[in-house]
Amino acid sequence: MVFSMKLVIMTVLFYYGSCEDKVTVREPPALPATPANRIVRGQPTTVRSYPYMAYLRSFYMMHGQRQLGGFCGGVILTQHHVLTAAHCLFRKINDTTAVTGTTILRASEVVIRVGSTYNDRGGSEHATSKTVVHEDYKYSKIRRFEKDNDVAVLVLSTSVSNYRSSSVQPAVIPPGGYVVPDNASVVAVGWGRTDMNCIKSNPLGLRHVGLRTVDRDTCAARWGAPGSDTMLCAGLLGVGGAGTCKGDSGGPLVYNGVVVGVTSFGMTCGDSLYPHMFTRVSSYTAWINNTVRQNQVHNSAAAADANSSLMLLTSIWIIYSKN
Repeated sequence: MVFSMKLVIMTVLFYYGSCEDKVTVREPPALPATPANRIVRGQPTTVRSYPYMAYLRSFYMMHGQRQLGGFCGGVILTQHHVLTAAHCLFRKINDTTAVTGTTILRASEVVIRVGSTYNDRGGSEHATSKTVVHEDYKYSKIRRFEKDNDVAVLVLSTSVSNYRSSSVQPAVIPPGGYVVPDNASVVAVGWGRTDMNCIKSNPLGLRHVGLRTVDRDTCAARWGAPGSDTMLCAGLLGVGGAGTCKGDSGGPLVYNGVVVGVTSFGMTCGDSLYPHMFTRVSSYTAWINNTVRQNQVHNSAAAADANSSLMLLTSIWIIYSKN
């Protein structure tokens, strides 16, 4: 009996000691990806196909007034953490009171919607308690090719609803240093514009589009700038007409079920000459893991229940150990 009670206590200790949020890291399977239908010129899809999708609305404080700043995509990492692009948390505005005539604001609040195919309804909404931007990211609206370290993690104060259901799942990211093959079939997902020239073309429903990865040398030559190990290029070179657009930033680029990129920027939507640029997730796997580890969210109610259970079990163990 004493042995049995010790085993129960050890089991409970293990359960409650291992319930911290952890990022799922796995190398994509070595199989060719199934091309998606050829978001610009993409096709409708559902959150059940991409249950790690999150829709972000950022808010800024300007002269004491709360203002809606913009919309982005994101990727669920854990029940308390969402991955997105760093530039989604900044906004440059005209400001006559500033010496430069402009002011760069950082989002004071971000609200995310998860578990829904639609960005205006369904699923559940959650506010972020903290936004962690990569320490070496520098916001710029001019030198777009120099958007290194365009990555951020949002920390939620409460757990996302229906976690690990058919419509809410954590994403899988690649191990550090993983390289996606050139000319691989990848899929970009988001709620961005379907027509770059039409501000009213933002779809309410989720869309996806199939692209091809572009080798680093070709990408650098097209952009006329040195290539970066921290960026991943993808598009339909020589074809165009499909790709990511305004509003897709922060969303995922997926290869064989693994989120290998975060949408960062492009020249024009569906450009046939300039590849779209994505933050290479495998360059930041360690940073993402460390950020999640350093920003754990503990549910006080669950902790109290755990402590009560442990105290009860310990008391029972003491009683039986004396017999």
